[in-house]
Amino acid sequence: SRNVIAEIRGSEKPDEIVVFGGHIDSWDVGQGAMDDAGGCIAAWHALKVIQSLGLRARRTLRVVLWTNEENGFRGATAYAEAHKHEKHVLAIESDAGVFKPTGFGFTGKDSVLHIIKAISGLLTPIDAARITLGGGGADIAPLMQQGVPGLGLQVDGSRYFWYHHTHADTVDKLNPEELNRCVAAMAIMAFVAADLP
Repeated sequence: SRNVIAEIRGSEKPDEIVVFGGHIDSWDVGQGAMDDAGGCIAAWHALKVIQSLGLRARRTLRVVLWTNEENGFRGATAYAEAHKHEKHVLAIESDAGVFKPTGFGFTGKDSVLHIIKAISGLLTPIDAARITLGGGGADIAPLMQQGVPGLGLQVDGSRYFWYHHTHADTVDKLNPEELNRCVAAMAIMAFVAADLP
């Protein structure tokens, strides 16, 4: 299996990368709609929205749909190894379902936290501006171990374990409005971070 990668090259600093995504494999008893097809679709559509609006950030925006998260994290490990000489400035992951977003969990330096909190203010209209300490995810963990700041999309997780790794994790559980808010949260956070001077 392979990771799936798509990107919009940066206009001024194409060698600096904001990477975001989810994992394409799922637990074998369900379809993996929440874990983690929804995260993949949110990231993919975030990039698609940015492109359709004709926006081009200063830095490269890269979506990665990582493979093999459920069985050993090989996609994440292979990506980090293959791209270790590239300059990732931020990594974002969605792997908690695509319910109503509430904000992001952050791991990294205080100087970056200050920037992330400033960007998060743009998410106030959709009630997704909360930034908490401690965030990331399995797919971006190898990048974070290399010192890349990490964000994990946080959502209202009250229903997540109704579906997680069960037969019930099917596409009919996705709420289009909540999914679109996840797309918006990822698009705004990734684009603004990539476009800062």
